[in-house]
Order: sequence, then C-alpha cells, then structure tokens
Amino acid sequence: MNDNETRSLAVEKVISAIKQPVSEVIVLDGRHHSDWCAAYQQNAIEQVSHTTFGKFTQTDRDNVAENSVRIVHVTKGVPANSLSEAEHSVSLLTQRADIVVFSPVPAAEQNVQDLLISWPSFWAMLFLAEGFILRDVVRPAVWDSYYSDWDTLQSTIVFTNSALGDAWLDVDGNTLNSVVDYVHPALFEISLQRQLALQTSALLSLNSGSTNPDAPGVSGEFRSNIHIALPKRYSKKEYEKKLFQESRSWWQVAVFSPWRISYWGDLWRLQRRTKRRMKAK
Repeated sequence: MNDNETRSLAVEKVISAIKQPVSEVIVLDGRHHSDWCAAYQQNAIEQVSHTTFGKFTQTDRDNVAENSVRIVHVTKGVPANSLSEAEHSVSLLTQRADIVVFSPVPAAEQNVQDLLISWPSFWAMLFLAEGFILRDVVRPAVWDSYYSDWDTLQSTIVFTNSALGDAWLDVDGNTLNSVVDYVHPALFEISLQRQLALQTSALLSLNSGSTNPDAPGVSGEFRSNIHIALPKRYSKKEYEKKLFQESRSWWQVAVFSPWRISYWGDLWRLQRRTKRRMKAK
C-alpha cells in the first residue's frame, strides 16, 4: 500500500467502529491535513473541513445533529508549552468533539523538552481526566503497511467520549491497551543505521589522525563534530573494551537485561559488523 491507501485504511478503521452516523469531521492543520481530509471523503464522509487549532476553539457544538458524532483529527499535536497549557488544550478539544483522532508532535520537532508530549501515554492521562477513553484502532491496522511518515503515525491514537456509551463498537476486542508507547521498526532501524554511521566515521577519523595528523582526508573540524555526536558512554575506554570482551551474544544480553538497551544495542552493532568483516575475508 502507498501513503494514501494507508491513510484511507486508518480512517476506515475509525469510521467502522462508530455505531452512530458521523455528522462532521474537522481536521486540524499540521501534517498532511489535506491528505487526511481526502481520506475521510473517500470513506463517504460528506462534511469534511480543515482549520487551525485557534479557529477551531472559537466554534461550538450547536451545529452537531442529535444522535450523531463529530470527529476532530489532530495531525500534529496541540499547544503544550507547559502542563497547564496541555491540559487546557485537551479541555478545549473535548468540549467540542465526541471522538478525537490524535497524533502528537514528533519527538524531533518538539520544543519543550521537559514534557513527554511526543508519547501517547502523556495525552492518554489528560484525555482520561476529561472522560475520554483511549482506543488503539489505527496502529494495529496499518502497522505492517508502507508509510513514509511513521514519526506521526506510530503514535496516532483515538479518544472517545465515555458519554457515548455503546456508540463505539469494539470490533477487535482489544482496543483498550495498557501499553501505548511504541516505536515503529522502520524508524528504529533508521536510528540504528545513523548511529552506526557516526561510530564508523569516528573510528575512521581516529585512525587517520593517530597515524598522521597532517594527512589529507578527514579534517580536524570534522573529527571534533563526530566526537560531539557520539554518545557519552563511548568517552570511557573501559566501555568499548567491555564490548569487545563480551562473550555472550547480544540477544542473550537483551533477554536477561532488557533495560540495558544502550549496551546490548551497541553490542548488536559491534557483533554484526564483526560478522560482516569475517565474511568479507
């Protein structure tokens, strides 16, 4: 499936779980909002519009028909420069929507570092305080599909007003999950590749600098940038020595010590690189 088909499937899963007719869908501007509008229209939703969060909060619910629901789709988070502002933003959403499809701002783009606003669990607590229940229907449906923007889709969840009662059809029977924070394998693999590239570049720069500092190739400025980018644990010589002396396979370390993700992740990269070198020889 391509991006458009993946979005259409995500919308279909949301719409099919609602027993009452959907009177209106409002997509908040942010990330691919026009494409999400098109996905709702493809699923036979006639009244679909998009607006900014500021303009949306100035509207009311007077135009929502009785025994029908309004869906608000947040494509890139809501104002949350502080906990109180995040709570206020959620309150404004829940006052004007029956169902909220929510995508937090990606971690790489968030400005506030002391709040976990990129993780669904943070928002699940705020929505629960307003009487909205988390429904994890989007991600299981599209997890194995192709998508070019997993930064947002990996955290896309649905909140429904508990006042709707049985208006929400729990199709799969497991939409209420205790664990809601996931990283898609595609993004995890990319992050591993980037870290491996940095480590390899650093080793190359160290080797070239130790034999002949004036030799052409990697400049001193580039080497210093690489050192800054490397994790701090690599500044300790005993850490790298421990990796080379480790007799266990990386997966054995991961099974017995899953919380040491930095260590067994580095061990996995080292053992994979060593295995490739052995094959090459």
